[in-house]
Amino acid sequence: MYKIPFFIGTFISYFVPGRENRRRVRGHINKFFFYIPIALFIKRVYGEKTKTIRFIRQISMKRVTCVVNDKYYVKVFRFVSVKRLNEYKFLLDFIRPYLNVKIPDVYVAKHIPMYVAERLPGRDMCDFDKELILKNEKKVKKQVFDIIAQLQSVPVDEIPDNIRFAVKLQAKKPATKPVAVGSVLAHCDLNAGNLLLDEKLNILSIIDWDSTLIVPNPDTDKEMFEKLWSVYKNGK
Repeated sequence: MYKIPFFIGTFISYFVPGRENRRRVRGHINKFFFYIPIALFIKRVYGEKTKTIRFIRQISMKRVTCVVNDKYYVKVFRFVSVKRLNEYKFLLDFIRPYLNVKIPDVYVAKHIPMYVAERLPGRDMCDFDKELILKNEKKVKKQVFDIIAQLQSVPVDEIPDNIRFAVKLQAKKPATKPVAVGSVLAHCDLNAGNLLLDEKLNILSIIDWDSTLIVPNPDTDKEMFEKLWSVYKNGK
């Protein structure tokens, strides 16, 4: 499983023009090469309960995401320990009471670097008509900024020291320096694919929390969201 060269699809898609086209090409190539070993990997965890496995999101150099039995999201990581994933689970449990949107209930599989999360309500922005989203740009942005404010209300000083800087799952050695005064929690990846909305464009859920960090700049999430929004808006 861990010797699978996920970079093949990423490398080939590099030569395809258009961000969305590259994403589709990368996904199809990697599904063709890697479906069987990944399916076997998941079935070892779920056993006979595994009925359907569908790749639904990012298939990259470091992770692959699929949905099992049309109910559970399964994200398989490379180069990440079970300890790190348990820290990630703790962080989500800690911040959930502060947000008015749903975030995953995470179940970390024993002895394997993967996590299983319940499927959340809503569809990501990429599934909506872009003209509709841009017509309601102010509404969507206001909700995101409100969520950022809620996230910043989480008392980072109460997060245990061993969790604080280990939440960036791909980091080899978590930092140990104390939290700077004024630091806040940031999602760091509020892109169109991670915001799940209902038909009235109300944000119901947010996924992909594995980039969450404590940052010294309160504007970090807002600035990153504006950059990601520009990418979505301009179709790059």
